[in-house]
Amino acid sequence: MNVARELLVEPNYKSLKIAIWLYFLLWIFEGALRRWILPSLATPLLVVRDPIAIFIILRALYLHVNFVNAYVVFGLIFTLFGLANTLTFGHGNLFVGLYGARIMLFHFPMIFIIGEVFTRSDVLKIGRFLLVMNILMTIIVYFQFNSPQTALINIGIGGEGSAGFSGALGYSRPPGTFSFTSGLTVFYTAASIFVFYFWLSKDYCSKILLYASTIALVIALPLTISRGAVLAVGIVGLFAILASVTTSKMAIKIVFISIFFYFVIFILSEYSTFFNKSTEVFMHRVDAANNATVGGGFKDSILLRIFNDLTEPFVDLFNHPMFAGNLGMGTNAGAKMLTGKTNFLVSETEFGRLSGEQGVVFGGGLMILRMLLAISIAIQSFRLPQEEKLLPFIICGAACIAVFQGQWAQPSVLGYAVIMVGLVMASLKQVEKPLQNDIL
Repeated sequence: MNVARELLVEPNYKSLKIAIWLYFLLWIFEGALRRWILPSLATPLLVVRDPIAIFIILRALYLHVNFVNAYVVFGLIFTLFGLANTLTFGHGNLFVGLYGARIMLFHFPMIFIIGEVFTRSDVLKIGRFLLVMNILMTIIVYFQFNSPQTALINIGIGGEGSAGFSGALGYSRPPGTFSFTSGLTVFYTAASIFVFYFWLSKDYCSKILLYASTIALVIALPLTISRGAVLAVGIVGLFAILASVTTSKMAIKIVFISIFFYFVIFILSEYSTFFNKSTEVFMHRVDAANNATVGGGFKDSILLRIFNDLTEPFVDLFNHPMFAGNLGMGTNAGAKMLTGKTNFLVSETEFGRLSGEQGVVFGGGLMILRMLLAISIAIQSFRLPQEEKLLPFIICGAACIAVFQGQWAQPSVLGYAVIMVGLVMASLKQVEKPLQNDIL
């Protein structure tokens, strides 16, 4: 029995778990630090999570965490060759090159460290915390939506200008605690994972917290004035349905949940002025986007956007040289270091950035690497037994898109991708069974 107990004892990963939680918290509050708390340090705080990531990697190596796999190795190879090519034949700026390389060197390996170190219990702790933060974030977003862009709550990076982007009807898209609106979009996507999960699972979650967080999510989506946020949450919901609708009992439960969501929307529409206003603003932005889209209509604009995002990178890939020396140039920070202006020097799409920065061989290699990872976690999650499938597969609804198309050049989106895919990896592990007290 003593031998068996020793074999089942979890390694002491406390320091790593604390560091991962710090990485997670800085993902949420990095923008608040750069905008409200330490605006004079806005530029260096852009990489505030990098030292944490480096510590996690070094600590994981020291503790012999098994995270070095084919994904990490090939990601390292492609990136180092891309960096060498950039410094030798490309723009030659070491700092820009390193800034671009850090994505795969420091942050990408963290996916697999989280997967090895975290347990299912740790994933659920993250989930419950996100439910709480979802409520608090919605309160912040509410005040940002209803305040002028000159107000302190809407102040931009470094304490200057406005953090909101153009929305509709004179309202700007609020960023929440993030530096940019893209961070808020992925935050609500992450929160929606655990809203859906705790509605469908038997795992404990305070009913008051779950109801409040659900209402907060419904209120928040039109407040974001973001079609991407609504679409992403819808995809997560679809994954939740696919993972759970296997019995008549679960089908009835989903119907009940749908009725609750509809009831919340109905009550808010009837008695909430600000909800109606935010919905009006959101729909006006949708209509404006549709009018600017060939074919028009919400369906056409969304489908066309998805199709272009999926196909354009591959078409564009072969318009680039075999080996490009532009590593880091596709990031806003890299562009500013090279030209003094924050703009897109390479591409607005993620895979377009990869191919433009590193060429067909190394950039294309990273594209394939990320696609294989997304497909792998989706297949592994779906193949699990029903009682173990729900958590990882719902997270896959967010994680697969974050890996496949996520704009990793944007720090908030990069942090989101690392955390979400890491949580999938952690939840894919076999559920730990408690030790028996009988003598073997």
